[in-house]
Amino acid sequence: MMSDNDEKEAPEKHGAKHDEIKLDDIDMKILAFLEEDARISYSTLSEKVGLSRVSIKERVSELKRLGVIERFTIQIPAKHIGKPLPVFFDLKFTPDLLEDAALKISSHPDIVIVYQMSGVNALHVHGFFKDIEEVSCFVNSFVSTIPGVQGIASEFLFKRYKSNRMLLV
Repeated sequence: MMSDNDEKEAPEKHGAKHDEIKLDDIDMKILAFLEEDARISYSTLSEKVGLSRVSIKERVSELKRLGVIERFTIQIPAKHIGKPLPVFFDLKFTPDLLEDAALKISSHPDIVIVYQMSGVNALHVHGFFKDIEEVSCFVNSFVSTIPGVQGIASEFLFKRYKSNRMLLV
C-alpha cells in the first residue's frame, strides 16, 4: 500500500487533456464504491480504500474537476412516478433536419435519452410513459409532426436484466 504522500499527486491525471485521463487502481476503487453508494462518507470510503479521509476528498475533488465524475445522483424506478411503461424508439430523419429533430425530441418531458446513431440518419430514443395512449400521442401528435421525419419504430421493454448507469456515452 502506498502512503498518502505517495498517492496524492496521481501525476498522469494532472494536466492531461479530457480524453487522455488515466485512472489508477485507487481511482477505480473509489469510483466502484461511489457507484454502489454515492452518499458514502469520505471517512467510510477512506477505510474501504485504505487512504486518509483527506486524500480521498482530494481524489474525489480531482475526479470531479477532470469531469470523470459529472454528478452524484439517484435512480428512481419510473413506476414510482407514474411512468411504468418504458419505450425505445428508432427514428429516421432527413440528414439536414436531424439536429433540429434531436433537439425537439430532447425537449419532450417523457424522453430521457436521445442518441444519434450511425448509419441511416437515425436517433435512438428512450422514454417512459403512463400508458399506451401516451405513447400513441407522443408518436402521432409529436414525433410525426417534426419536419423531416422518415420513419418511426418503437419497442416496448418486457424485462430488464441489467442496467448499469455509471457509464455514460
